[in-house]
Amino acid sequence: MVLTMEEFRAFRPKRDTFAIFGWPVAHTMSPTLHGMLFGLLGKEADYIAVGVHADELPEALRLASEKLRGVNLTIPHKKAAIPLLDEVDQSAFDLGAVNTVAFRDGRAIGYNTDILGFAESLKRDGVKLKGKKAVLLGYGGAAAGMGYHCVREGAHLYITGRDLEKAGALRDHLLSCFPGGKIDVVKRRNIPKDAQIVVNGTPLGMTPNEAKKPLFFLPHKVEYLFDAIYNPPVTALMKLANPRRTITRDGTYMLVMQGVHAETIWFGAQFTQAQTTMMLRRVYGMMASKRLREVHGKKNIALCGFMGAGKTTAGRKLARMCGMEFYDADVYLEEQAGKRISEIFAEQGEEAFRRLETKCLRELAAKENCVIALGGGAVLRPENVTAIKESCALIHLDPPLGRIIKNLSYSNSRPLLEKGGDREAEIRRLYHARKDIYRSVADRSVRSARLSTLVEQVARSL
Repeated sequence: MVLTMEEFRAFRPKRDTFAIFGWPVAHTMSPTLHGMLFGLLGKEADYIAVGVHADELPEALRLASEKLRGVNLTIPHKKAAIPLLDEVDQSAFDLGAVNTVAFRDGRAIGYNTDILGFAESLKRDGVKLKGKKAVLLGYGGAAAGMGYHCVREGAHLYITGRDLEKAGALRDHLLSCFPGGKIDVVKRRNIPKDAQIVVNGTPLGMTPNEAKKPLFFLPHKVEYLFDAIYNPPVTALMKLANPRRTITRDGTYMLVMQGVHAETIWFGAQFTQAQTTMMLRRVYGMMASKRLREVHGKKNIALCGFMGAGKTTAGRKLARMCGMEFYDADVYLEEQAGKRISEIFAEQGEEAFRRLETKCLRELAAKENCVIALGGGAVLRPENVTAIKESCALIHLDPPLGRIIKNLSYSNSRPLLEKGGDREAEIRRLYHARKDIYRSVADRSVRSARLSTLVEQVARSL
């Protein structure tokens, strides 16, 4: 629910209610995120968004203290709220920015969970900052929080950006918080070549300007790249990283953990690692569904790849993650034909099967809001690819061949593998004959031996 200030003045909560104040605020994911967190906690609570102009913030906070249990703050209120509060947490005071307010015993207390969300992201990835050279791109509110954590944890921080004067102001502020900190301001061309960590706090690369990036290359020794942007989940900057050498992390987990820590502040709630991982995947799924329509102009997701690649299992999980329906194209075909695929092959031959497959794929592609797991040979016919891509983002699942061979060792319903005596040799022959076709027709290819990682990568690839 998004309210105007006029509507908020008249608002009467029916149960414990929380809100986010900002301008603009219609785009926020906070109500959905906190709604899911309330569900995990079993809390009967509501979360609303309120569009609050800068000059309306004093009134909005006064009304909130009367009506709400807590508030999140976003642009342009994080700094302006501080003098309006009764108490401010030390890290929020140091940064001069509050994004979470709790109302307790008639007092309004401010916190900054941006820092906590960033710290949790590094912890999840096993990143240690002490003694490392860390490059901070940007000097705004998000960048300041991440820079604060880097210096606090003992990194040598190098701040860069378009405006070196603003970068210098952030350096001076951080040094006032940590007098012994190692902090330098550098031009982008003077970034240390042996820097191990790069942190992006700029909006460059955020939707709708996804091709932009704050750097054109990364230092060659970078071990970890963090980009606070979460839309898209894979930014142009992240694509510069060598996946064999550099761990990358987008801002989605930081977003989730900001919300988690706000709930801890409001309720004293604690979440398990399994719960936060589930939340992360839900948010990836929600973002994938949103971007599927708004960015890619598609209604469905179709998964292609070799038999045994995990399309059906991954498709079901992806559909649950994204809140979409799931269809297995082979199962759908068998239901329409009234017989098994092996029977169609035996009685009518492969060509008859392919014609029926094309008909069924056109019917599936005409549906909306669904994930479709395609048969291994579906994209071998150009007319199928055309029909699928009219309404579907086509994703190629590309697990290692060894994983495929292992998966197929349990299957005895693959007609194309029964042509010769050496089953594994036939798998290898067909795989190598088709692998380049899958990659050429797909909009994206994702590769992982772990199913859970594969599903997450599909969602993030959108």
